[in-house]
Amino acid sequence: MKKYKRLYLSLFVSRRLLDCRFLIIFFSQIILLVFTYYGSFLLRFDFRLTPQYQPIFLETLPIILFVKLPIFYATGLFRGWWRYVGVSDLLDIAKASVTAFVLNYLVLLHVFSISGFPRSVLAIDLVVSILVIGGTRFAVRIYTETTITQQARKPTLVVGAGQAGRKIVQDLKCNPSLDLEPIGFVDDDRSKKNIKIQGVRVLGTFDDLPELIAQSKIECVLIAIPSAKGATLQRILEKCRACKIELKILPPITDRINGTDPVKQLRHVRVEDLLGREPVSLDLASIGEKFRGRTVFITGAGGSIGSELARQIAAFSPTKLVLFDRSENELYKIEVELTAAFPQLRLMPVVGDILDVRLLRELIAETRPSSIFHAAAYKHVPMMETNCFQAIRNNVFGTYNVALVAKQYGIDDLVMISSDKAVRPTNVMGVSKRVAELVILGLQNQSTRYISVRFGNVLGSNGSVLPLFQQQIARGGPVTVTHPEAQRYFMTIAEAVQLVLQTSVMGKGGEIFVLEMGEPIKVVDLAMNLIRLSGFDPGRDIEIVYTGLRPGEKLCEELMLEREDIKSTQHKKIRVLNGGQAEFREIQQWLDQLSEAVEAKNVYSLVRTLKKIVPEYCPSKEILSLCDIDRHDIVIGYDRARAGLAVPRIGDVA
Repeated sequence: MKKYKRLYLSLFVSRRLLDCRFLIIFFSQIILLVFTYYGSFLLRFDFRLTPQYQPIFLETLPIILFVKLPIFYATGLFRGWWRYVGVSDLLDIAKASVTAFVLNYLVLLHVFSISGFPRSVLAIDLVVSILVIGGTRFAVRIYTETTITQQARKPTLVVGAGQAGRKIVQDLKCNPSLDLEPIGFVDDDRSKKNIKIQGVRVLGTFDDLPELIAQSKIECVLIAIPSAKGATLQRILEKCRACKIELKILPPITDRINGTDPVKQLRHVRVEDLLGREPVSLDLASIGEKFRGRTVFITGAGGSIGSELARQIAAFSPTKLVLFDRSENELYKIEVELTAAFPQLRLMPVVGDILDVRLLRELIAETRPSSIFHAAAYKHVPMMETNCFQAIRNNVFGTYNVALVAKQYGIDDLVMISSDKAVRPTNVMGVSKRVAELVILGLQNQSTRYISVRFGNVLGSNGSVLPLFQQQIARGGPVTVTHPEAQRYFMTIAEAVQLVLQTSVMGKGGEIFVLEMGEPIKVVDLAMNLIRLSGFDPGRDIEIVYTGLRPGEKLCEELMLEREDIKSTQHKKIRVLNGGQAEFREIQQWLDQLSEAVEAKNVYSLVRTLKKIVPEYCPSKEILSLCDIDRHDIVIGYDRARAGLAVPRIGDVA
């Protein structure tokens, strides 16, 4: 009981001291200024202050304080924590002291004309003030850091002796709540070896990591290189992997929250860090101008891309965000998140289906958005092979509904999220996205700009391989990969959405933008990296099993056809291509034929129509097995291709 009383008393005293911090600093400054001024007299007269100069000291002391205290207050020296003092604080002290020196010189010698005043005392006082006031603050910091260092904390190596590494070490040494003690730096710049940064020595290069970890009994390695490429991170990971230690990383600047300390942003290394993607440069002024004070409508707002669109658009201060999704649970999650992060933002979450054209009309008429981002779609390739009617109904007719309503109400622009699977499609999902691209190309008009954005896989999205691999690793394996040579383009969700926002500003209407995805990555390499990041060895601790390509899948994806005219844009990560053209009348004929095939549940007719619209479409054997090749007018496989609801005909939709 006594222990808790002492703890409560100490907390109470600490709180009272914090409340009186300004007064404590104020009176301590007065004491220090009196001390430095008196010390300047003693130094001037070899520590023998004669009776002749004692009255001068007492007469001028109030003037000195009257001049110095307001200057120190205006410079901010009565605020802040001395435990965090740095070079900038020392510069502030120097500026305040120099200003006080000039004013005191003018006041004492020209305003009051104090006779017999030794002018050199002011010069001595200038130097002594900087040394004493600055030294007192640094003494507090040294005491604090020494006290923290004596606490039991994890010995830590910081990889990267640059600005980010310096800031992390500074925060670690000053923050008692962190359990990491920086033992040394590691940097591949050999010229930095043995130099000290923030009192911590650079011990070696990346190649020295295993030896340094063993020698110093390191328990944690912090990677403080925000601009590090994937190959660099792979190398560091490989050096640390055998040591079985905790590994954390400072994310790229584009993934960090403005104004947040780097230490608070440290997290465990993720597989997306190994992609080595360069930070995205955005025309923030143009994007801000586009969304600020406007209403934005997002379909599929509960999904991976849709929710990230909502997060990033919300940061540009729109008047209202209309979040439209058929999943109430996912819609609720993003609503709660955005309400907490942007309390001033007006959110309008709507549970609805893009096939409900009446609801779409009512919402667009009520909210009058300036922009629509159409992210709602079925995207799971193998599942859409066995649910082909639903895929066409949702991805094609749903897109037509949204695009047509946008045209009817004169929306400024509509941006549709497409896919690399729309290129030379071998699956229903891919061909449905290609037809959707052609549909909005055919609807292009003077009042509404229609834009498609085509990119590959995004790590961490719903239905991506990453969550599946993580679940399999958590169960102890095996990790299932379709084929040892299977390759995919990968980028992070945040990067993809940043580039989508940039295309929405660049597009003039009728374009298909293609995002630069870098080099394709083998899926098996992704799996092995994730296993290593989880602290296991591929093949030994976690087995990798090849299961064969799934229905509709390719070994390698593509982003464009040879005949598509690709051009660069002013943004190095965005290209634009001529994705073909279609007349609105032709689009209506296609949709009529697709509607008939879906209403009749006729797989053969559906495939034949899709081949007519997209000649490069190569149906998978799974889809072909649902067709009776010998009897074209008969549908086979109702039990394998689950029937969807009847699709409204074009006349009903329009």
